Amino acid sequence: MQGVSINDLNGRRILSTHFAHPLRAALAIDAALACSDPIAWVPSLEGDYTATEDSSDEEEEDQQETAQPWAQTSRRAGGQAVCQVERNGLRFVAPVAADVDPVLPLAFLNQLHEVLESYIGGPVTEASLKDNFDIVLALLEEMMASGRPLLSEAAQLRELVVPPSQLLAKVALGAANVAGLSVATQSTANALLSSPLPWRRQGIKYNSNEIYFDLTEHLSYILDSRSKITTASIAGDVACRSRLSGMPDLTLSFTDASQLEDCAFHSSVRYARWGKERVVSFVPPDGAFSLMRFSLSGLSPSPSTTSTARSTSLASTLLPLSITHTLTHGSQGSSFHLTLTSRAPSSRPLQNIRLRLPLGKGVSGVTAALSGGAYAKEGQSAGAGRWEVKDGGEGLVLEWWIEELVSTDRPAVLSGQYYTSPHTKPPPSFQVTFDSPSSAFSGLRISALKVAGEGYSIYKGVRLRGKGEIEVRC
Repeated sequence: MQGVSINDLNGRRILSTHFAHPLRAALAIDAALACSDPIAWVPSLEGDYTATEDSSDEEEEDQQETAQPWAQTSRRAGGQAVCQVERNGLRFVAPVAADVDPVLPLAFLNQLHEVLESYIGGPVTEASLKDNFDIVLALLEEMMASGRPLLSEAAQLRELVVPPSQLLAKVALGAANVAGLSVATQSTANALLSSPLPWRRQGIKYNSNEIYFDLTEHLSYILDSRSKITTASIAGDVACRSRLSGMPDLTLSFTDASQLEDCAFHSSVRYARWGKERVVSFVPPDGAFSLMRFSLSGLSPSPSTTSTARSTSLASTLLPLSITHTLTHGSQGSSFHLTLTSRAPSSRPLQNIRLRLPLGKGVSGVTAALSGGAYAKEGQSAGAGRWEVKDGGEGLVLEWWIEELVSTDRPAVLSGQYYTSPHTKPPPSFQVTFDSPSSAFSGLRISALKVAGEGYSIYKGVRLRGKGEIEVRC
């Protein structure tokens, strides 16, 4: 990577690292910002191919059929590739050399955004970046050296770059030293560099030793027009917050680790032991970090008919929300009838349910009625939530919100109609999102945590959460 630049959606630069060739980098970044692709090839002014004039017709056809810009980089001369990710109205952009795997800069830019969120303690916006301008630049200097990623974990960086929340304590310590007061302290940066583990410094001490795990599952389904499951997947991640003294060696076990696949771990995890015993063995960094990411097996259809039936049955069992719909489209008017039925027990309710139905352009006179939903509760209003029509940029969008829905509630129903013009197209699909704040979907649990290397006992806290997204084709 030649450097990193953070820009707003209009292309205006907020801050950036130093570039060896500023003008060339600026031209490349401006050209990349003109498109929304995560990878863009920016040719030089000449923009010539390196292929010779006597190339065969088959080679030229292959070049034309290759639509991925990155695959063409070896054939181009004088240009450069640019990787970018968009987060919260900002674009994180990195010009890179043509022979670099694009996964590396894209992963680094995503990690940069996560580190900034951790430091700022909230959403990363233009205002928050300007308020912490010097800290962000210091982080970039530590995270990247000579165009290569160096440090990417917030727990490591906190030992080298003081977070804004700790600046006051640092100022007070400096004032005490100036006043001649003796304050016993140790350079945490030196402790980190002298540690045998690059992600954990020596000499960490806590009065109470605690570790917390957040296991979050992300459910993603696609249903056809008959509400039958077309594709299904559940991905998960385990976030950890460690407050442990010394150098504890932890072993984490799951209730059924055999269903975990496509696992990606923190650099502290011993991969060989996971492959043999299906346990997560690691010495944790101090503070908050992402321990692992995974996906659940058995949901995607396979070529075998028996396996396909089994995976479809499992996917149907894990789906916590039943959706039925009837959409009628005409040249002058259309109608809809949407029903949501929760399968979640009252102890683990679905919350923040949101249905988003695009109505299209040329729509007017939307009317709708709600029925069903939660039964009346003392001091609270009951029903099937609320609905609203908004401008979605590509026409009007109907949004329906339900705060909470459980299996004992009546099915929530939204039905209505609206006027259309002859050019109004029927909605191709609609989306439903929801949260399960007190439970995951698959039944996966953290079963045990063993500690070696230290003689103290620890408190283990585990929180399960789920987030769902369902797309229904019309």
